[in-house]
Amino acid sequence: ASYSDGVIIPAKPGGAAEPKPCAGNNGTQISAEDLFYNVPTRRKALKNAAEEYNRILDVVNRYAIHNEGVSFTCRKIGSNTPDVHTTTSAAVVDNIRHIYGSSVANELLSLEKSYPAYPLKIKGWISNANYNVKKFVILLFINHRSVESPAIRKAVEAVYATYLPKNTHPWVYLSLEMDPRNVDVNVHPTKREVHFMNEEEVIATICEAIQDRLGDANVSRNFLTQTLLPQVSAKSRVEDGSKKQAPKVYEYNQVRTDSRAQTLDSFLVSASPYTISNSSSHKRVKVGVDIIEGDQEMDIDNADEQSDGDGFVDEDAGVEGGSPLSSGTPGSLLNKIGQFKRDPLKKAGENGGNQIQGRSSSSGSGSQRTRGQSLQSAFRTKAPRVEVKLTSVLHLRDEVKKQGHPILTPIFANHTFVGILDNQRGLIQNELALYLVNYEAISEELFYQICLRDFSNFGYIRLSSPVLIKDMVRMALDDEQELMEKDEWPEELKPKDEIAQTVANTLVARKDMLKEYFSICITDDGKLSAIPMMVKGYVPNLEKLSDFLWRLGSEIDWTSEKGCFQTLARELAIFYSTQPERVEDPFTDSQGDDGQDEIDGEPDHDKKTPQEVQDAQFQHMVSSLIFPAFKKHFIPPKALIEKSGMVVQVAQVKDLYKVFERC
Repeated sequence: ASYSDGVIIPAKPGGAAEPKPCAGNNGTQISAEDLFYNVPTRRKALKNAAEEYNRILDVVNRYAIHNEGVSFTCRKIGSNTPDVHTTTSAAVVDNIRHIYGSSVANELLSLEKSYPAYPLKIKGWISNANYNVKKFVILLFINHRSVESPAIRKAVEAVYATYLPKNTHPWVYLSLEMDPRNVDVNVHPTKREVHFMNEEEVIATICEAIQDRLGDANVSRNFLTQTLLPQVSAKSRVEDGSKKQAPKVYEYNQVRTDSRAQTLDSFLVSASPYTISNSSSHKRVKVGVDIIEGDQEMDIDNADEQSDGDGFVDEDAGVEGGSPLSSGTPGSLLNKIGQFKRDPLKKAGENGGNQIQGRSSSSGSGSQRTRGQSLQSAFRTKAPRVEVKLTSVLHLRDEVKKQGHPILTPIFANHTFVGILDNQRGLIQNELALYLVNYEAISEELFYQICLRDFSNFGYIRLSSPVLIKDMVRMALDDEQELMEKDEWPEELKPKDEIAQTVANTLVARKDMLKEYFSICITDDGKLSAIPMMVKGYVPNLEKLSDFLWRLGSEIDWTSEKGCFQTLARELAIFYSTQPERVEDPFTDSQGDDGQDEIDGEPDHDKKTPQEVQDAQFQHMVSSLIFPAFKKHFIPPKALIEKSGMVVQVAQVKDLYKVFERC
């Protein structure tokens, strides 16, 4: 059959246009002539015949590699020697060796994976970590058609970035087979660029397959060295190199931030975010988080009225009927923290000179330092790190690495902190993109990974006055009853005191394991005396301590080693995840009806409420401690991308230049 402009025509003038049967024997030729007959503009876009031939040669090379068992030949008119010639018996690697040379073929790794869930079948050849060139070569076929995908190209380059030297690239041939209904070819007029359904998940799967293949083959590395000639001085080489001008970088491609830069705030030790700074005015401050014997609250007078002159605050002041702290009940949790580092000579349960707190309870004065003072370190000795050989912990660490997202990991590792949006979200920048991250939710995964990484190597945060686990669990059960909106505890459940005692007994029976592996110190009489130090300088919101102890007794899988460590790490991560403390306004009693302090009849609008002060301290702690930990330790899991609003790109410098023409 003969076609012209897409319409079948007679082979000879006056003849019939209907197709005629043809045997199709070996040697049958199919010719395509005058490709640019109807599009002369595209023909003129080609500078010369050499450029046109190079493009033809590139297409033939791609399909010659993809179609093993088919012979391809390409030669210029008038030339006796073909530029490309493959045989029917040649394998894919043989065709690659013939077209790209032995230097590529000798460094290739086979790749073949199937994923019925999408469905997706991956087949191809990729260069190993020993091969690198200045130009990235990727041959991409989707359903046996040569296409381009900028997203796949960028993701594959990101995977190789950890293996190859800077400014070098790999060689990759990938053949993907997927449901044709999931492929969108109407993206570009030439049909060369395509998109497909579940693009992010499929690309992550491809990167994971490449990562696994490179990891299995990354046993040895080859590096080229060059002997320096004695007659060539280093100074002359520097002078010659300085004459070469660096390639021009357009403004919209310039990265103006450095992820390694630090601010002065990161070197400053600030007070804990879970304290209320008392003002100089003589007012009473109500600390609502100080729970005593269930639902009672303790009022503490201003520090100016209760100070004994040396920076201590009298615990007995402001408490009617005597101080219940002396009876051994849980007192002010937020003002009883002393921060410890691991001392190789002393155990966490022993009293010694390395206790970092205000005044010991044995001093008899009944007073202690404010929490901001108690967080100062008394010594800087560093204990030798314990090598973990437990198979269960090593498996959990491997799971974290395998579940890491190949695109999000470099974003968090090389980000530049921009600012805090609120108590849940913050802004970071990576290269030319600005991202909105939900650090409150992501911090839980961060502390889970820290639990596994620093397993059996934590420091200590010690309570200056240990608290009874039974009483803390009882408080958590009271909160559960309030959530159930019932006046009485359900009869079908055990009494709260019995449940609390059972939890306390469970933890006491396992106190040695909790102390050795997680630095959770519990005394023989059922008191919690210390919790682990996850990030230096960071103290969790102790309002969650009662729920944490209750969940230690009810949510931990004590039947298996791996399950026990995994659930314990998860509960610690929930406890340590960032959450600001809610405080009440202590100035309400002395303010007017309008809720503002009045000076000469004018309201004081500049005065910050305790909640605003608390939030500011909390956000400073997040910016100076949590985000640096994201950069240093965090491996974002693939599940993070599936949750809406966890990491959202809000701006791109290139897009801003398109709108504003400058930035």
